[in-house]
Amino acid sequence: MNQAGLKRELLKKVNQKSEVDIEKVERYCNLIKYFYQLDKFIKKDGLMVTVKNGAQEFTKANPAIAEKSRINAQLINLSKDLGISAPPPGAGDKNKTGYSPGDLT
Repeated sequence: MNQAGLKRELLKKVNQKSEVDIEKVERYCNLIKYFYQLDKFIKKDGLMVTVKNGAQEFTKANPAIAEKSRINAQLINLSKDLGISAPPPGAGDKNKTGYSPGDLT
């Protein structure tokens, strides 16, 4: 992932005179970096990890997976704030339901 290229592209899409927008771009880029750093832990430890607590030993999901999910949610919210996320298909067309009268017969 080219962090500098991503940052340049995002800055082109926001108001560069707005400190708030610039801060959001910085935060977005930091989250992207952390998101991909977690892959190292998942690759090293796998999807499941074994935890030893004294004589007890159990297997649980790798905590890095949950962290990636949290970061992903933050990235989605930031992208919406920045106006860079694409709306779901059909979201812009309020009058179209996706159905035609022939669908009822």
